[in-house]
Amino acid sequence: MRFPSLFRLPKHQQFVIKPRYYDPVKEEIKERTERMKERMDGKGGESSQPTKINFKRKAKYAPATSMIQLAIASLLGLMVLGWLQFGNEVFYYILWIIVPAYLIYRLKSFRRRK
Repeated sequence: MRFPSLFRLPKHQQFVIKPRYYDPVKEEIKERTERMKERMDGKGGESSQPTKINFKRKAKYAPATSMIQLAIASLLGLMVLGWLQFGNEVFYYILWIIVPAYLIYRLKSFRRRK
């Protein structure tokens, strides 16, 4: 039995080997597809041009997310201030505002689909 300690003791090192999986059929299919792509592109062998690196962003930046974060933070701040001022009753008032707004939003998006 080991006693709890504040210090982390090193564990025993173990040798872990991850075996490679080799599938000859898959390798053959991959080679064939590469040859077919080279034939279709018109390249017979090695290309003389160096490989180009693409630095474009893959995901588009959505500026609306920062506004949503600001709205959520301000809503939470107002909820805390309302709770400190009025107590638990503020949550009932918030529900009376949020639930109809949510239902109206859902109805609008449902009508756009049709």
